[in-house]
Amino acid sequence: MIETIARDNVIILILLTIILCLLLGMGLPTTANYVVVASLMATVLVDVGNASGFIFPLIAVHLFVFYFGLMADVTPPVGLASYAAAAISGGDPLRTGLQAIWYSLRTGILPIVFLFNHELLLIGVDSIWQALLVIVTSLIGILVFTAATQQWFINRLRWYEIIAFLIISLSFLAPDYVLGKFYPKFNEQKLSAESIQNLSFDPSKEVHIKVTRVTEYGERYKLFVIDKGKFENNYNLEEYGVTLTDLNDQLTVDKLNWKGEAKKSGIQLGDIISNFKIENPDRPNKAIIYPFALLFLLFFGYINFRSGKLSPN
Repeated sequence: MIETIARDNVIILILLTIILCLLLGMGLPTTANYVVVASLMATVLVDVGNASGFIFPLIAVHLFVFYFGLMADVTPPVGLASYAAAAISGGDPLRTGLQAIWYSLRTGILPIVFLFNHELLLIGVDSIWQALLVIVTSLIGILVFTAATQQWFINRLRWYEIIAFLIISLSFLAPDYVLGKFYPKFNEQKLSAESIQNLSFDPSKEVHIKVTRVTEYGERYKLFVIDKGKFENNYNLEEYGVTLTDLNDQLTVDKLNWKGEAKKSGIQLGDIISNFKIENPDRPNKAIIYPFALLFLLFFGYINFRSGKLSPN
């Protein structure tokens, strides 16, 4: 159902996955919750996320579905933790659940963020200094996000300060996503057999090939990645093991080398190339976002501090 509705839209995919994890996690203890949501939802998120053009690590996906499975403990109409809290406080269970959701927003944003920023799970962290940078920036980011959702920093936040704090928190938590708005990570290539077939690829840059595959269940979308270091020297698609042709105004896989890397990765005859991207060689390091985010935080933090000083109350 998710694959049919979401197709290759990652936003719809994530929202549907969140909703189903909340439904599947209702009334379940922690261990049973994880077993249910991981077995039913993890593979779907990996496969459909891949079709959307995103590589989600399996551990990130498992933690994502586990987080939102546990969030079912506070979300009405079946929120065991909220009901227990309401019984202790004497409050209304549904109102307590709604307030719990509001307080848990910082918990809900983290699983979404580490799907796109794997360093939060220490994936790809190669040194203690990089680990410290990730820890410090993520702590600042979640602090700023919490301040924005609670509408309070040093003093009460105005509406434009809330928007600024949300952008700042996103810059700390997912700098690669923010940088991509100014410097895309991949350059999209013109889809024609003549222009792509003879391209020479740098082995130090990733190549993403997104295909549409017609099956008896309808169209399926898949992403194939030629990883860095797969070849020692510059290579082309023929050396990768695939030959393309323009068929009915569509770029289609015409021939496969049965011993080539393309066949091993899962590309099939008749696959339609719907997107072809090469990693941008001129893109700066995503850490360049951190100084700008810190400057904006200091600026709006100072404005918020001054607003308390100037307030008659």
